[in-house]
Amino acid sequence: MNFISEIESSIQTLFAAINAGFVQDTSVGQQHVGNWQQALNGSDNPAVRLVATELEVLNGAIQRNDVAAMGASFQKLAILTSQSALPLHAFGGVGDKLRELSQKLNSAGGNLQIIARQRAAGTAPAH
Repeated sequence: MNFISEIESSIQTLFAAINAGFVQDTSVGQQHVGNWQQALNGSDNPAVRLVATELEVLNGAIQRNDVAAMGASFQKLAILTSQSALPLHAFGGVGDKLRELSQKLNSAGGNLQIIARQRAAGTAPAH
């Protein structure tokens, strides 16, 4: 199993669910976050433990359907992911994949912040 590909797929699924206003069951997003947490919780790496802690924050935001908090959490996860990639310098290796993942998390977080602002202003499309 390619863990990075699974995470990327999960991000896309979460973003689609959020963008649709969670018309489907929020447990889909929570299941993905739970899988990430389970995979990361056993790590001895402090950076990875920070990611696992932030995933708990994201899970709470999903439970509350708080799009702004989800966006902020995605962006914090992007920063944490990027920091964990700092010591990894091999081209085409895990470090590059983590940096790419960080960019995707940051982009999704920014898009969620836009959606949250549109909803707050009453200009978001109805779902």
